[in-house]
Order: sequence, then structure tokens, then C-alpha cells
Amino acid sequence: MAPSEVGAKKLVLAFSAGPAYDLTAPAVVIHPPALCGFFDGDGGLVLTTNTQIVDAVNANGNGHLRCQAKGLANSQGRAVKYDTDNNPFFPGLLCGIVLPVTGPTLTANWNETVSASGNATLQCHTP
Repeated sequence: MAPSEVGAKKLVLAFSAGPAYDLTAPAVVIHPPALCGFFDGDGGLVLTTNTQIVDAVNANGNGHLRCQAKGLANSQGRAVKYDTDNNPFFPGLLCGIVLPVTGPTLTANWNETVSASGNATLQCHTP
């Protein structure tokens, strides 16, 4: 089955893989190897471990995940921005993150910027 045929909704996959961490900490920074999924500046989907992840959950259980990576393709000559309604797949695309307290969560509140030089930042916010 082609990726465009899988399920009714697709998502930008952003998650961290690493050791357990202190849930009372205000934020956790995970350095490589940590896996995040991005769109590159040309609209391609890229999974990379060349990334830094900041995972934070506030006292209300609201989460914020930020993935940053370098070296993504971008032949546009300018910064490219994506979000739930403006992305290479379709309007309504969700971001999936795994929070330490609530587990896997999907959200439409996300954005990604790929700079002209290929530096990317993906941010997902819950709820």
C-alpha cells in the first residue's frame, strides 16, 4: 500500500527514543541519536537521527516537542514553512508525539520551518 493510501489521516512523525527521564524536570533535551520526521524544503519526507529534541510537559499535562535538524534538502532558495493546512500531503495533517505522561498524542497544532540552508525546526503543541 502506498503511503498516500494508508489510513484516513496521515501525520508528521516526531518522537524521541532514549532512556527514561525525570518527569519532574521542566524540559528534557535529547541529543543524537534521536529520531524525528520532517518535510524537507522540496516537500520530501525525511527521517533523521541528526537531530536535537526538546520535550517539555507543563503541570497541566500540555506538551511541547521541538525537533531541530541540519542538512535537509531545500532547492527553493528561501525558507519554507509548513503546518497542518499547508504541507506536501494534505490539509488537516497531524503531528504525532509521544509524551512521557500521556503517551502517544496527535495534534493539529504544529509548524515546521526549513531554512534556505536546510536547517529545520519542527514544533508540535498539545493539546
